[in-house]
Order: sequence, then C-alpha cells, then structure tokens
Amino acid sequence: MPQCKKRVAIIGAGAAGLIAAREAIHEGLQIVVYEGAEDVGGVWIYRSEVEDDLLGQSPHKRIYCSLYESLRTNLPRELMAFSDYPFDSRGGGKDEWPQFMTHHHVNQYLKNFAKNFGVYQHIQFQTKVVRVEKHENQKWLIQLDNGAIEIFDAVMVCNGHYSKPRIATVPGMEHFKGLLMHSHNYRRPKPFSGKRVVVLGAGASGEDISREIALQAKAVYWCAEAFNNLDESSKSTEWPEQRAGVAKIENATDVHLKDGSKIGDVDAFLFCTGYHYEFPFLADGIISVEDNWVHPLYLELIPPEHTNIAFIGLPHSVIPFPLFEMQSKWYLRRLSGRFEFPSMDTMSLSVAQQETTLREEGRPQRHYHKMGDEQFAYINLLATQCGANPLPDWFETLAHEAREKRNQYPHLYRDLPLKNTPKYHTKLSQLK
Repeated sequence: MPQCKKRVAIIGAGAAGLIAAREAIHEGLQIVVYEGAEDVGGVWIYRSEVEDDLLGQSPHKRIYCSLYESLRTNLPRELMAFSDYPFDSRGGGKDEWPQFMTHHHVNQYLKNFAKNFGVYQHIQFQTKVVRVEKHENQKWLIQLDNGAIEIFDAVMVCNGHYSKPRIATVPGMEHFKGLLMHSHNYRRPKPFSGKRVVVLGAGASGEDISREIALQAKAVYWCAEAFNNLDESSKSTEWPEQRAGVAKIENATDVHLKDGSKIGDVDAFLFCTGYHYEFPFLADGIISVEDNWVHPLYLELIPPEHTNIAFIGLPHSVIPFPLFEMQSKWYLRRLSGRFEFPSMDTMSLSVAQQETTLREEGRPQRHYHKMGDEQFAYINLLATQCGANPLPDWFETLAHEAREKRNQYPHLYRDLPLKNTPKYHTKLSQLK
C-alpha cells in the first residue's frame, strides 16, 4: 500500500512560512499554513496605525507591523532573494526595482512568491494557533482560535520575532515626562519635530531612525552600550551624535549616561532595543525562553527530544531569506526521509557544547542567537548535511562589501553601486 503523506502544520505566512511551505510542497508533504493576518507577508505588511501603548507592552489592540513608512532594506536585493527566485523579472520583482528596496517591494515579492508556487491554496488566513501540544503516537495537536482541533505529524514554527517589543531597563523611566516610544510604533519623524530626542539601541533601526528623526528634531543623541568606550576619533563625524549607553533618568527630563555625562531637557526617548521571542501557543516542556534565548535547540532548529517540530528563523543579525530557505530544506528533507538526524544524545551534547562556547566567549544570553559572519558557515553546513547547493561564491563577498559601504557611507550606501553584484550565469533550474 502507498505510504501516507506526512501532514505538516506551518505557523505563519511571512517569508519563513512561505519558503517552508514551498519546500514542503517540493518534498510531497501535505501542509496547512495558519496565518492570523488577511494576506501573506508577515513583518513586511505595512500598517500606518500604531498601538495605544507606544512602548508596546500592554496595548489594548496588538499591531503586528514594526515597519516605518520610509524603510528600505539595508541589504541589496541579490542577497535578500530566495535562491531560485530573484527580485527582478526572472522571479518575483521587476528589473527597475532599486537594489535596496522599499518594504512595499519586498511585500509584493512575497505575494508573487506565494502565487507563483501555489502556496496560497494551502493557507488559512485570519486563523490563529492558540495551542500546540503533544498528542498520541508522537503527533501534534493544534487548537485554533475558531475552536477547531487538528492533528499533524510535524509542526514548523514560523511566527517571526518582530512584534513584542523589548524595553531595556532604565531606572527613573517611570518619572519621565516626555514622549516614550519603542521603534515598533515608529512610523514617521513628525512626532519628534523640534524635540530633543534620545534614541537607545545600536542596531539597524536605531541607526536609520535616529538619522531620519534628526531631519526634523532640535537635537538627536544616539545612545548605546556599543558606544561606551568610543573615543572621539572613532565616533561618526555625521549626525546624529553617538553617546554612551543610558544609566538612568533623573528630574523627569535628564538622561544620565554610563560614561558619567548627562543629556538635559530631553523631550522624547525612543527605544530601538529589539524584540522578544514569543511562543504563547506552545505547551510547556517543548522549549524554554530565557532572556531571549530559545533552548534547547539543535543547530538552532529542533529540540533534541522533539524532532518533529522545527523553529525557522530564530538567528538574528543574518541575511534572512536565504537562511530561512536552507533551514527549511534541511528540516523538510529529513522529514521526508532523505537523511537521518543524529541520535538524541548526540544532539543534546552538541547543544550543551554550543552553550558552553557562547558562555565562555562572554556573550550576553540575549545574543545567543546572534550570528553575524557565522551565518555563512552555518548555512553551508545545513546545505552539506541535506544535499542542497551551498551559497554561491559571490554571496559572502557581496555581503561584506555591502556592510563596508554601509559603514563608510551611512547616508548614501543604498544609492551607491556595488562592484561585487553578481552576473547571473547559473541557470535557476540547476539549483537544488
């Protein structure tokens, strides 16, 4: 008798969920994609409205958009794309799209992807997963917000991690009289017009938003732990002014920094301090989340004791779409029987060794999923194990050039040419 197809639930129809769905279809698996919104795109769906709690901690209505109106990618489209589906007329975009695209371009690309690969027909929109728990015979029970209960052989968690804002602890913040906001609820610079603004956070959003606000604000101070020990020669000569991390707030308007200096008469304080990993639908005992560290996970993907559930897209400081793609290929090729996972003991030992390494490096626990340059070897390791093509030779070179351009020309890099942009000689049909 023919073998029954394994049934896989995919939670989320953003970029991770869409590529997971496409790869599952390629593997001949039966899938259902659950998405709470009315269309695909996930974090790339722009909404102009914001929450009533601008810090995003206890809003009456949760807004899942974290995009600002003017946002353009900080990566060129050649790096952003899935391997066989470029951001031009050969794939899901147009040749005239800029190399560093707007969020509207990325959203359209994802819609085209879902349409072109037949993913739409597998998605249940405006349907939220409220419970995922173990069922008999190693299956999973999934409860939906409409009361329905479904049983699956495997689950892929692709719900993203850019919707629940993380607020750094700042003593005295409760007495601050000015505007408090997290970048999750930032859309445009107008609310900061004429104000003295502190922006906290050294990441991409802190950099972009502080520069945009500075066009209308009276003064902008870009503060971060990463700037604690910068001497004057190392600081950017361009606005906004880089300052040390924030120590406390006093007298309702004075921000004291960790180098002993003070910024007085602050009118607005904007947190660009990232997001929490959140899986409110998961039953206890599957994974733990402590200080933004999701564990235990083998290769950032699967709990050793529960190999039929995978978490796609947890690493950050990465080039996201190619990483999502390779993680999905690796997991789904194993699920369809192309290769075997190591034993539970072997995976558990690997997880413990990785934790020890991170701790010995002195890395803060909240940064355990931060990859940076480690991502290239990671993606290629997954490719080797599952029989997929590794990253092309130009990929890492272009990534480094793009980063150097960004550091050298922070205002202009999105509009400057990149010399390592590839000439596409590989036929897309040859990719696997």
